Amino acid sequence: MSNTIYFRWLTELEKQIHCRKHIILYGNIHDEFLWRDERQTVYKIINSSLKELGFDLIIRYSPVNGFSYLADSMRERFNALIQDQSLSYHAQSPADEAPVPETTANPMAPPPRRSPGINTRQNTNIRILPEAAFGNLRMAMSQSVTSVAAIVDTVDMLTSDPNQYGVEERNLLMLLKMCTLESAFLTEGTLAGYRNSLILVASDLARIPQWVYKDNPLVEMIQVSSLNKDERRQFALRSLRPREGFSGFFEGDKISIKRPANNVPSQLEALADELADLTEGFHTVDLEALRSISWRDEIPLREKNVRQLVDFYKFGRRDDPWEKISPERIASAKEELSRSVIGQPKAVEAVTSMLASARIGLSMSGGKSSAQPKGIFFFVGPTGVGKTELAKALARLLFVDENSLIRFDMSEYAQEHAAEKLTGAPPGFVGFEAGGQLTNRVLEQPYSILLFDEIEKATPKVMDKFLQILSDGRLTDGKGQTVYFNQTVIIFTSNIGASDLTNHHTGETIRSGIMKQVQEENMPSYSEVEQHFDQEVRWYFSNYIGRAELLGRLGDNIIVFDLLREDFINAIADKFLQQYSEITKEKYKLFIKFMPSVLEVISLRMKEERNLILGGRRIKSLLETFIEKPLNSWLFQEFPDSDMLSCRILSVGLNQDGSLVPEINAG
Repeated sequence: MSNTIYFRWLTELEKQIHCRKHIILYGNIHDEFLWRDERQTVYKIINSSLKELGFDLIIRYSPVNGFSYLADSMRERFNALIQDQSLSYHAQSPADEAPVPETTANPMAPPPRRSPGINTRQNTNIRILPEAAFGNLRMAMSQSVTSVAAIVDTVDMLTSDPNQYGVEERNLLMLLKMCTLESAFLTEGTLAGYRNSLILVASDLARIPQWVYKDNPLVEMIQVSSLNKDERRQFALRSLRPREGFSGFFEGDKISIKRPANNVPSQLEALADELADLTEGFHTVDLEALRSISWRDEIPLREKNVRQLVDFYKFGRRDDPWEKISPERIASAKEELSRSVIGQPKAVEAVTSMLASARIGLSMSGGKSSAQPKGIFFFVGPTGVGKTELAKALARLLFVDENSLIRFDMSEYAQEHAAEKLTGAPPGFVGFEAGGQLTNRVLEQPYSILLFDEIEKATPKVMDKFLQILSDGRLTDGKGQTVYFNQTVIIFTSNIGASDLTNHHTGETIRSGIMKQVQEENMPSYSEVEQHFDQEVRWYFSNYIGRAELLGRLGDNIIVFDLLREDFINAIADKFLQQYSEITKEKYKLFIKFMPSVLEVISLRMKEERNLILGGRRIKSLLETFIEKPLNSWLFQEFPDSDMLSCRILSVGLNQDGSLVPEINAG
């Protein structure tokens, strides 16, 4: 049979039946799978497999629909089997015991073990409640002549809470457990020596109390996983081109199946591989939706162009903002970012390189690169040197304004339970309806820059949430929605290594920060600064919080920001002064000239220990203290009528004590 895939879960299921085991099948049970050239449900695949193994009776029970059978003859045979077993039991019971209805067994009574008769055929359309149905299954499983395979659906819904359940719920689960323990070895037929098999199907294994299966040697758990790459590839091979009764993808008839050479894949095979790479985590219904969208919006599949269709399905946009970035804008990005973030050439260079890579879209990772974020950065360095400002400048450069910058203050995620705030509480917990703070924002704004400020202040459990994002580019929230991050840039900022790391209880210094060295010695070179911070970050993740695997995801994207050097201080101060000058010129047509003494005083004050630690933020606050506030007051007092400022030239200096020295002249 062509294009047949042997799923791991199906192979394992057949193996465990051969090993005389019962099975709890859980996970992706509601998906469809391409099996024997057709899309089939888990139940259809199981039925076909059980039939080929040779079971006489294949029964499925659903609490909603009751019993269903692979064939009508099995219905009659099962009813006859249960009636005979029930009559056999009552013949052995005391005469004064109350009779049990013919159609159901006494569920809590032990079943007899004897060959079934075929005395009476019982047909009923009445849905049997779970307790009675499981009693019937218990009797059928305990006899040893007719081979029985029973599938019980939605077992995880038998209890409202797996940790707190009532007597009725416990009885139902006890009946299923007794079915596994009392199932008989078959003495006749093609399956002689096998055991009657029970298959319990559940979406969520966690909702089944552990005592049902734990320490039960007759039960094995088998997970039905999402479609793997080979399964998605087989779907594509079967679905891209049209065939009899099937339309395929838009313009699928133009996809060639001929190989250019023996060792070169055909166009169909290349497209199938690319689609399989880009749809990790997709269900069959998602893959089928891609086919529908390709027709609805007339999007053909072409090599290196599959991502457009996949991203359109994920985000609802045909245009890619990244591809719209003009080469001229990328070429000028370095200069533009350097004006916003002064004294950090390596950080600016790393960001501009990312822009070029995102625009071109090529990667050594192949198709998988399209599933990962556009850029991943770990900005580390002292406070106030431009880490957050570079993220804001990048947002302005890419998306015109800063609204596309989604910032998370990681100090709000310091408690262990706070990790769930990012993706949302699981079903049944307080706040489930609200969803996750991170996943909600990315769902609303998939094209964005995500800034996780001061990541070291968050609980280490938060780091675990980032592992899947950084490697797979997706995350599932508490509601089960998959959120994709492949159109985002992720930036972590950190001060690890800047200040001393101390023991919270004893106050003892665990690791020395570089700012202490700066205060005591001469300013270290950038290479020394880079080596220090890189070493401290790696020690912190590997030894202090035990998350070394996150370092592997970050790779060489740990970007060290330099210390605030004297020439940087002057440049930053001058930037703020120029902004002030532009505002006064625009509002009052007043021309301000700042004298060299302003930068001299600010530079001198920034050498003080308490100011140096605060970095660039302190430069701004010093200018507010020495220039902005006193100058505004002076202008208000000297020129009550602001019209008098028009076309004048104002020279502003500072005395060594920081006092303002203003002098105004007519223009």
